Amino acid sequence: MFLFTVIVAMLLLNDTFAQNRTNIILSSSLMVTPDRWRIVNDGVMGGLSSSTVSVNGSKNIVFRGSVSLDNNGGFASLRSPVKNYNFQGFSGVEIRMKTEGKLYSISMKETSYFSGYFYTASFETKKDEWMVFKIPFGNFKLFYFGKETDSAKKIPLDNIKEISLLIGEKQEGSFETEIDYIKLY
Repeated sequence: MFLFTVIVAMLLLNDTFAQNRTNIILSSSLMVTPDRWRIVNDGVMGGLSSSTVSVNGSKNIVFRGSVSLDNNGGFASLRSPVKNYNFQGFSGVEIRMKTEGKLYSISMKETSYFSGYFYTASFETKKDEWMVFKIPFGNFKLFYFGKETDSAKKIPLDNIKEISLLIGEKQEGSFETEIDYIKLY
């Protein structure tokens, strides 16, 4: 009986650890693995925005750069690897970050190629203040090339290919954010 109890406890504990590993979307430890996130700026469409990503001494991710509106530009983003994500069983995305006080967005797409369609939710930050944002999946709207569509289509939680943290919205100039984590809740 004791052995059975130990085995059941280990299975439950292992299942809890597996779930905790899968709900972390971005952390400093992921930035040194093949699952590290990468920079995608408006240069993919001819824009001139620039950004970098690094991990600081406090083990937080630092995403910084400059958004330029030249050449019809206007965004910088930090994006996950393109792969199959399944967010069923979760209610939304939680982000802990400190910024310069600008508007940021979290986006997801359901294709592995660039289509222009993203499910996006935006949130206001406060300058130099650590904040936790809990964004329910129901708050995400479908956008096409940065413009909200009139579609009521919901995020296909079992078919996400990429997640991104983005600064845009015509917020020209420098930006810097320090990210502790992005996870599912």
